[in-house]
Order: sequence, then C-alpha cells, then structure tokens
Amino acid sequence: MGRLFAIALNTFREAVRDRILYGILFFAIAFLLFILVLGELSLNKEERVLLDVGIAGISLFAVVIAVFLGVSLLFKEIEKKTLYTVLSKPVRRFEFMLGKFLGLVGTLGVQVLLMGIVLGALLVLKDVPVRAQLGWSLTLVFLEVTLVSSVALFFSSFSTPFVSGVLTLGVFVTGRLLDALGELGHRGSAELRTVIDGIVAVAPNFYLYSPGYHTLAVSEPGMEPFAYVAKVAVYTLVYAAILLGLASAIFARRDLV
Repeated sequence: MGRLFAIALNTFREAVRDRILYGILFFAIAFLLFILVLGELSLNKEERVLLDVGIAGISLFAVVIAVFLGVSLLFKEIEKKTLYTVLSKPVRRFEFMLGKFLGLVGTLGVQVLLMGIVLGALLVLKDVPVRAQLGWSLTLVFLEVTLVSSVALFFSSFSTPFVSGVLTLGVFVTGRLLDALGELGHRGSAELRTVIDGIVAVAPNFYLYSPGYHTLAVSEPGMEPFAYVAKVAVYTLVYAAILLGLASAIFARRDLV
C-alpha cells in the first residue's frame, strides 16, 4: 500500500503541474460561464439549461482531460527514463500501473470537484436551488472519467499516445452510442446483427453515465438516484478492474529496453 500511495501521489503531483491541463480547465470554466448567456436566452427554462448544459460541459471537458492524461502517463515515464528508476526498486509492474491509475483518478476527481463548485456557484448566483441531484450527476461524471482512464491506460500499455488517444475516443463514442447500435442491429441482416451484438457485448456502455440532471431520478423506472449511481459504480469498478488487469499483463510482457 505504501508503494501504491507513493506512485499515486507522484502521479498526482506531475499531473497538476501540467500546463496543458490548466488550459483545458480554463476553457471548461469559460464554458460554464458561457452557459449563463444561454440561460438568459432560454424562455422560462433557465434552470434546466444551466443544469443540463452545465453537467454535459463538465462531462465533456473531464473526458478530454482523462484521455489526455491517461494516454501520456506511461509514455512520459518511459521517455524521461524515470520508469527504469522506479522498476529498479522492489516495485512490480502491476503495482506501478495501479499506482498510476489511482493517481490519475485522484487528479480527475479534483478537476470534477472544481468544475462542480464553479457550476454550483453559478446556480447560487442565478438563485437556482442546489439540490442533491447535482451531487449524483457529478458522481456519474467522476465514474465516467474513471472508466475512460482505465481504457486510456489499457491502450497506452502497448501503443503510442496518439494512437491510444484515437482508440480511447473511439471506444468512448461507441460506448455513448451503444444503445442506438443495439437497435440498429435488430433491424439489419443476420451478419450485421452478429457484429453489432459482439460490439455491444464487449464495449463499455458509456450511455449509463449520460442521464442529465433532471432525468437521473427516472433513468430506470422505479430506481432511486442512489440505487442507480451505486449500480453504475459497481459496473465501473468491475470493468476498470478487467481493463487494468489486461493492461498490467501486457505491460509486464513489454520490452522496455
């Protein structure tokens, strides 16, 4: 645990010093301020616009940050030769991978929290009540970027940052359209249905994280927000554990010379 904590803490410190990260965060906050204008332009739907667009914006920028950081973590360690120093100590490769993941998730948690605080401040400024739904929605965003991080680390365990980024974004977009793909498969030929069923069975379902602020409570009939978020949390942990296990196995066999 001490080794994992040390690697995670070092990863967190390196991530928060990244200038590009602050650039993305700046644009995220600018977007949140921009939704004030959208709220003013809406007709008697200012609260809904502020909340739904705000949560969607936080999700978008958090995913971008997760992809950017996730695909470059291992590459930077190898490029700077710091990986060899760490692995020369009594640290196994799977511990290194898990520590990197925990540090990345901690960084993303702070980013989501900061953007959530900004959104909450804007709601207070516009006299919009801040309800528990906001917390559940932000939790879904955090779970979403946790899964995105595991996907990014999986691809980065055997590929370059550019290719890993493209593949991670492709998996994310596919996961968001998974329900639509499932419906398309039922209308197509038997061959197309087989292919789409295979994609639906393997690809992570990022549609689970997409319920907006006002639709979260009814995302599944008869299920309360806590139960829904708990269900998604279990799904995230299981899927992330599988991806990290595969990434660790690939990374353990990788020739780093």
